[in-house]
Amino acid sequence: MFGRRRHHRYKTHAGYAARQCGTSRWVWRTPHGRYYLVDPTGTHRLDPTHGAMQFEAPDGLELYFAELRYEPAA
Repeated sequence: MFGRRRHHRYKTHAGYAARQCGTSRWVWRTPHGRYYLVDPTGTHRLDPTHGAMQFEAPDGLELYFAELRYEPAA
């Protein structure tokens, strides 16, 4: 329950946005324009092109890339 409240506060007050992009898959966009894919294997920072495509895809459309490029960890 606590995690849900924290996610709600991030999305509502801190400028984060999230959308579901498939079963057990979510894409988050930070206030700085970075994208993260959260799935059962973990959280992965996406490159800006793939992140935007995932985030802006029409509802009900699931995108799976042959080569999903992750940003290197900072």
